[in-house]
Amino acid sequence: MDAHRTSGTSHAPFLQTIAGQRTIRQILIVVGAFVSGYLISLLWLFPSPLLSKDLAVPRLIDVGMTEAKQQIESHGLRFRIEDQRTDPTAPKGSVIWQDPPPGVVVPPNSQVTLIVSEGPPDVPVPDLASLPRALAEKVLQAAGFAIGSIDTVPSSVEPGSVVQTRPGSGVGRPARTAIELVVSSGPAELSVPSVVGLPLSEARDRIALAGLVVGATAGRVVAGKPGGLVIDQRPSGGTLLSRGGRVDLIVTRKGN
Repeated sequence: MDAHRTSGTSHAPFLQTIAGQRTIRQILIVVGAFVSGYLISLLWLFPSPLLSKDLAVPRLIDVGMTEAKQQIESHGLRFRIEDQRTDPTAPKGSVIWQDPPPGVVVPPNSQVTLIVSEGPPDVPVPDLASLPRALAEKVLQAAGFAIGSIDTVPSSVEPGSVVQTRPGSGVGRPARTAIELVVSSGPAELSVPSVVGLPLSEARDRIALAGLVVGATAGRVVAGKPGGLVIDQRPSGGTLLSRGGRVDLIVTRKGN
């Protein structure tokens, strides 16, 4: 029976023998050393962590500030507005510059610096003095402005020509702002009649006979006076106006 056991052991597979198991351990040691050396070399050459938590900066150019803030915070970053500048094309409040640029990888909680648009720069009001009204309106529109109200004043400038603008020439205003034109009604040649104390209907007749027109009429309650009497006028009696000039009146009205 001992001979049978000895014969069985001598024929056992190599890997089950002591020598075989020693060989397996040596192979595992060699493989482990190789893997460890590879990882050490990888970390030496590429020191960033294998599972990096760094973040890519989102693109914020042309994005409104509200949306830009949401994007930055959702990426775990912080933002700072460095400046605001005019821009001929970017709408007011949109981002026109960022640092770091889009796509740059940064650590969490890094700061993104922004410059925000103030919108297009103001446009200077053109000098329209002495231009005919029709031409002045075309120049204003070509400069990007809208036409505002038209006022007339007596002037030595040819009737129908621009005396001034409101605001004045050279003043900067955003595009599409309404610019008021002050147009000459010709030289002052007619004396404004004094109509204070007259009923409104009679005041209108006297103003019309003088070659003038009644402009704005406002009401005011005055104790002890009946309604419909003129208590003030602008311009006052005796002022010279050109034909067709306007006289504004303030008239008494009954209280509630």
